[in-house]
Amino acid sequence: MEALLVARDITVVRDDRRVVDAATVTLDTAAIVTIQGGSGSGKSTLLRAIATLIPTSSGQVLFEGREPQVIGVIEYRRRVAYVPQLPQMFEGTVAENVRTGPGFRGVALSDTEVVALLEHVGLGPELAPRAATELSGGERLRVALARALANEPRVLLLDEPTSALDPVASRVVLDLLRALARRGTAILAVTHVEEHATYLEGQRFRMTNGALRADAAESAS
Repeated sequence: MEALLVARDITVVRDDRRVVDAATVTLDTAAIVTIQGGSGSGKSTLLRAIATLIPTSSGQVLFEGREPQVIGVIEYRRRVAYVPQLPQMFEGTVAENVRTGPGFRGVALSDTEVVALLEHVGLGPELAPRAATELSGGERLRVALARALANEPRVLLLDEPTSALDPVASRVVLDLLRALARRGTAILAVTHVEEHATYLEGQRFRMTNGALRADAAESAS
């Protein structure tokens, strides 16, 4: 059966340096894949390349067997949703931010649906009318995740999804990611926290100087 998402031999060169060096990762439906590595190892760059946010020097990305340009970049980014480590909030309320993606497709989320999405990521309904630009870093990250989920993506690309969260909130997000995978969403997450990668289970990779390799500890287990 064809993989849901394939990023094959992705290479990103900057200033004559291979920031990402022929990295390959495959995601099947309901899979969880984590990438660990030191600062500057290239893991976030790889994620942004798969999200089509930066150009690649070589390599190919396929979603359901088709390139993003064939699908249409906007549609690709809806189905393969990227949540950065420091997400930007749009002007307006939290509820308006959550409604953004469906609104572009002419879909109006009800107040109940917005609240359900917020509660999904561990936020209360009282956050809905607040100005999104006034949120804390942890709140912004979870609102960005709710905003991505509003588009019902098939794949989630997450850059340090627990970086600004306390242990309780981190566990909420990690449990949510596991639940999403059980329901069929594929998860590709960059994390620097060993315990979080272990908790998410699935296939684990490490990145060093742009090279992506299967996690040695996982291979030995």
